[in-house]
Amino acid sequence: MGDEGRGTGACDHGVRVRELRALWGSRSRETVWDRTEDWWTPAVDAVCAAFTTGADPADASGRLGAARARAGIGIGRSLADLAAFTEAVEWGDPPLRLVRAMAEGWAEGARAANTCQDALTGLATPAYLRTRLGELYPIGDDGPPTVDHRLIVVTLDPTLDPWRRAARLIVLGYELRRFFDRGESVCLLSRSRIAVIAQEAEDLDGRLSELRGGPGWEHGAGVWAVPLPPALREAMTLIDGLGRADG
Repeated sequence: MGDEGRGTGACDHGVRVRELRALWGSRSRETVWDRTEDWWTPAVDAVCAAFTTGADPADASGRLGAARARAGIGIGRSLADLAAFTEAVEWGDPPLRLVRAMAEGWAEGARAANTCQDALTGLATPAYLRTRLGELYPIGDDGPPTVDHRLIVVTLDPTLDPWRRAARLIVLGYELRRFFDRGESVCLLSRSRIAVIAQEAEDLDGRLSELRGGPGWEHGAGVWAVPLPPALREAMTLIDGLGRADG
């Protein structure tokens, strides 16, 4: 009987966390966040869970600040998002302890962001993808890449529950790093898209078919590919658009 009670309580708590997350996300999008898809991070649920259990969310706020910094979100926007949370829970302006915790977490995360690896998935970061693209085009020239490459995009359903999508992204990222074992660059585009820069080869189409029927099918992911554009500025515009497409 006691076990059943604890199970029911855990279920109710999960519902409260999801409800608060939805309210907070809605407030944030109304005031500061211009992209829906990249707002959620596990630290968001940590803040919501702390609040719904009556705990002080300062530690979770620090984790959130670090996560925002690693994702390339500025401190101003991060604090504005925190203000959206305190408005959602009817606290008004964020308490100083939360502001301080987030700022300290953000500073720590900013130092960690100097790495080229995304902390959640282990994939190369979008910043690294831009660097890699720059290496493929002649320096100081806006001409075509020195060698023909294709940009492969693997897309998860952005409407999935954030936890489920994050879990699939982590597993899919691991499998793609094993699948592309010929020096390809496997990079994060967004929280539902992975990009791979692969050199043209006779068997590339066959490998893409294998990817669609294997890991792609298993995780419900779409797989498509396009040649790199003839100029670097067009390539950068392409990946920027792909990164925003789910927002």
